[in-house]
Amino acid sequence: MKTLAERKKEIEFLMGYAVPEAQAEAAAALLEKYGADVIGLNLLHSFYLRLPEGSEDSVSTVRLVARRQGVFLLLVLTGNALQYLYLVNREGAHILGTPAEGLVEREFLDFFGFADSAAVAALTGKPERLQEYEPYSADSDLCPSCHADEGEYHTLGCPVEICPWCNGQLTYCNCRFIKLGTDSMEREAQVDRLLELLEEAGRIVFRKKDSPAYPGTDD
Repeated sequence: MKTLAERKKEIEFLMGYAVPEAQAEAAAALLEKYGADVIGLNLLHSFYLRLPEGSEDSVSTVRLVARRQGVFLLLVLTGNALQYLYLVNREGAHILGTPAEGLVEREFLDFFGFADSAAVAALTGKPERLQEYEPYSADSDLCPSCHADEGEYHTLGCPVEICPWCNGQLTYCNCRFIKLGTDSMEREAQVDRLLELLEEAGRIVFRKKDSPAYPGTDD
């Protein structure tokens, strides 16, 4: 996985071809704002790599629609006065479409706790009422690695998650291999079984007091 500095350099290169001259200063300022934030950089990279309309444009503002377990539903407002919904986590970003098209997949609606697409439309219809997405900071209540909120489960594989069997770091102790009776985890079925075992043991949610000094800026 590329470092955040490398990802930022890629975005700067893409912006050279994507951003209209009149929007360049504001776009560069936004990139600086999210320059050490993996969520913000993944969003910007996805936008500039595949411009939604295939023509020059820039991200002017990013607003938070919903967030759960390290997955962010973000509303992008552009320099050309267009709007798009993106699904973003620390692994990457995926455009869902315009707010008019809405969030229609039941899986996503249930995940974020929306009754229907109309509930999403009600939020995105007045973007000025949505808080601006702010980059991760040391005093945030989010996990510094997977961005789970306080009281939420980590993304499986997060190095901050605590093992319920030994209270060490789940990704570094051997408990998962011992419980699965294996020396390696290579199959999806093993991951599913591990989740079952973690839940049976009492999987430990993220607590800010357990968070190490883990900047995550080179992941």
